[in-house]
Amino acid sequence: MATYQGEKYLKIQIESLLAQDYPNLEFIWVDDASTDQSLSILKAYASQDARIHIIENLKNEGHNAAFERGMKAANGDLIALSDQDDYWIPSKISTLVNGIGDCSLVYSDSQLIDPLGKELPLKMSSLKRQIAYNSPLMYTFGAWAPGHTMLFKKEVLETALPLSNWVTHDYLLGFSATCHNGIAYIPISMVHYRQHESNAIGADLKKAKKLYNTRSERNMRICERIKILAERCSYSKEKQIFEQLYLDFSGNSLINRMRRCKTVMKYRDDMLAYKGKSSLGNFLYCFKLLFSIY
Repeated sequence: MATYQGEKYLKIQIESLLAQDYPNLEFIWVDDASTDQSLSILKAYASQDARIHIIENLKNEGHNAAFERGMKAANGDLIALSDQDDYWIPSKISTLVNGIGDCSLVYSDSQLIDPLGKELPLKMSSLKRQIAYNSPLMYTFGAWAPGHTMLFKKEVLETALPLSNWVTHDYLLGFSATCHNGIAYIPISMVHYRQHESNAIGADLKKAKKLYNTRSERNMRICERIKILAERCSYSKEKQIFEQLYLDFSGNSLINRMRRCKTVMKYRDDMLAYKGKSSLGNFLYCFKLLFSIY
């Protein structure tokens, strides 16, 4: 768990973590130089439970860096990530452990709640198409396997680390899992996912703070994301596809435009799977790439 200025909801989440019915757990909590009572709260619980290990960042480095420090310190063969403001149902970890099978990562649905903890009439699956992912190509344009519901095998870190500021930590972990043995999905809500004004990343990405100001900056970020996929993909065929796609996303010639359209057309069922479009919608989306890259 990465914490930063999280004192408001932190005790509720900690209690739900400690209440997990899975018998063999290690807790690694990384505080990212909070100036509120977050660190004191963590230490109070650690003084009472030997399973808890606290890592203190001396300066604020951001949640990607905090999660990376925590994952590197983990001793277990299975790792789960926790936000500081949600709360889990007691059987979350045991359910995910039982559901991961031969896959490298498993995630579940989650129930949205308001700042006071009241259930909203929406689950994560109401907003985003949540599916199993069995190919790296399924991460080309995006994916929605959120970190707060993940459990993954330590092998995933071989490809996922170091994390990158160009993409979110859960996006890179999910992609890395598809480079191993894929991702399973359990359509049951195992987390109460709190929505409030201070969310680092909330359920509705339309309300999230944009990381770019212009279309050129947006396109640059997309190209950097594709470059990361090309660099880290461990399957030769998919790696070559990402490398070519990076070149054609970066270029603006007619040849670049036609080639990226052709590439996505050929692999559209995988590349566009998370969008949940109809067959016709996938087909038409490919022609959009003649004019833009996303």
